[in-house]
Amino acid sequence: MPKQFDLSGTKITAAEISRNFGHWQDIAMQYPVLVTHHGRPRVVLMSAAEYFKLRARDDAAETAFELDQGLDGVSTLSAHMQEGFVWLDADLRVRALNSVAAANMGLDMDAALALDFEALAQRNEGMVVVVSWLRRALRTSEPVRFEMTGVTGSGRTYSVCAFPFRGGVAYTFTQDTEIRELRRLAGHWRAELDAINELCEIATLRVGPTGFIEDSNAFLQGLLGFSATELSLTRLIDIVVEADRAETAAALAAVLSGASPRFVGVFSLMLKDRGATRLKVSCSPIRQDGVCTAITIVGVEV
Repeated sequence: MPKQFDLSGTKITAAEISRNFGHWQDIAMQYPVLVTHHGRPRVVLMSAAEYFKLRARDDAAETAFELDQGLDGVSTLSAHMQEGFVWLDADLRVRALNSVAAANMGLDMDAALALDFEALAQRNEGMVVVVSWLRRALRTSEPVRFEMTGVTGSGRTYSVCAFPFRGGVAYTFTQDTEIRELRRLAGHWRAELDAINELCEIATLRVGPTGFIEDSNAFLQGLLGFSATELSLTRLIDIVVEADRAETAAALAAVLSGASPRFVGVFSLMLKDRGATRLKVSCSPIRQDGVCTAITIVGVEV
């Protein structure tokens, strides 16, 4: 029993309260009164204001607890996810989301929780497609995967997996704006390289950190007389004429280690049948996380 009911005037019997209920009502307006029956606690008499204050506090705690338990702990798990997580009811109103989702929407949590995707679709043409995918997941009870732009028109793109969840639909997403842009640029680069190879007699190759040729174009293969497979089994330095090997090795090592940002010079390469050819080359490092993982070499015959 709480210690507050040990004080005089805070605990009475049912018989006492029935004899002077009005008096004990006045007492209860100041602090709660415990009513006992046969010596056992039975009810607590308190003011309406005190009751509503306690009820509001309990409701807030229960709401947070029930949400997390109702989601089988998903709200706790989603808070630690790198992916965005959004749960919508059957009318596509947001019921819950994690901070990653709110941040990608460019909204605070309260504003994000007020979103209605059906209403958004009426104002944002891009959301019409998103809503159709979410409705499909609800209708078929099967997960669907699709791509979408930002919910609030952020201009970003996302890879999404939506699935039926708790009477509604939920989805997780990852932002792939940068990946899509890199793919676009890579496509442009490949097209430009193909055009250059068709127009000009330019040799291209890629050398790995161990010195082996990882890739080469058809012009270089024809020039040297080696097949693509033969070159892929060869270290570049092994087809450099012997007199230039030390200098060429030092130039490649400097680019690979980062001691030199790039190298422009001449490589003398041996032909498969006999003789040699000289290429004016430009060597640039391919870096990943600050480490050189390969060297791209472009050259023309001189």
